[in-house]
Amino acid sequence: MTWPGSTRSKVVVTATIAVLAVGYLVGLWPLVGEWLSVLWYFLADSTLVPNWLLALLTICALIASGILGTSLRPTRQTADPEKNDPTD
Repeated sequence: MTWPGSTRSKVVVTATIAVLAVGYLVGLWPLVGEWLSVLWYFLADSTLVPNWLLALLTICALIASGILGTSLRPTRQTADPEKNDPTD
């Protein structure tokens, strides 16, 4: 089932607003604030290698592994655009 782009974006926005509203009503914002605080203090701690640099390198490694993984994936069989038949 494929939805048009505008319908898909409306569903995503509605779901995001619903999750944020439920989180507010249930009282999860203090917990989210605490998690962000812990993350901030972890990134600001001093070690031999700064933690913010480790986080940045981790993000770069994840992006590079995603690019490598998608480049190694075999290509899919697509339909022949002239005949509208699958190519088998």
